Amino acid sequence: MSNWYDPDHLSDGKVRDNSVHEENPDDWDCEIELNCHKTENSGRVSTVFMRYLRDKYGENTADRALKRAQKREQRAKIEDAPTTSSKMAGVF
Repeated sequence: MSNWYDPDHLSDGKVRDNSVHEENPDDWDCEIELNCHKTENSGRVSTVFMRYLRDKYGENTADRALKRAQKREQRAKIEDAPTTSSKMAGVF
């Protein structure tokens, strides 16, 4: 059986993923600490606190935690955004 992305039919139907993602326990700790800080500071994260997280957990872990938190906020805003009703569409 050939795969559509394997024009030479070399993979024998097996997908090889070189970038194996393993969960790091520091990811959770960093994210929890970040969320606690945001709760205590009205949703804001200071540069000094991010510097602290990067020193404690490493740049990659701290940056990933921040990006995940920002993505959650973005999704929450999209879900909470009111939709324009069809009645109001032609009024303006």
